[in-house]
Amino acid sequence: MKPKLTHIGLCVGNIETSAAFYKQYADLEIISQRQEHEMRVAWLGNPAVNSTFIIVLLEMNHQQSESPSFHHLGLQVDTKDQVDAVAQTARQDGILIEEPADHGPVAGYLCVIRDPDGNGVEFSYGQEVFEALNSKTQFS
Repeated sequence: MKPKLTHIGLCVGNIETSAAFYKQYADLEIISQRQEHEMRVAWLGNPAVNSTFIIVLLEMNHQQSESPSFHHLGLQVDTKDQVDAVAQTARQDGILIEEPADHGPVAGYLCVIRDPDGNGVEFSYGQEVFEALNSKTQFS
């Protein structure tokens, strides 16, 4: 059996607020939504980019921890300039938590911003994720 990653679920305080954030910063849109038990659920995706992976937003009351976690979503962009542009917009919006920097082999050039519910969202260029998957390279 070879499981395939299909989604990441995030608890959010308001689906519309979170969906607007992910539309602005990651070009993801609500592709499905429903009421499940006592919770609203929305799926975000962009089939033109990847038809096999989505973010599931689960609207529910939750409390943020006092200190932000290191949990984050990783999104890849095509150039360093695009990382810089995301960081500039996020800086203006007051949600930039890690300035763009080159983290060397494997991690690449990246910045991290915070979504409306405190989740980290990393934008990177030059990460070796796909190369590692294709070549089964072991990083140390």
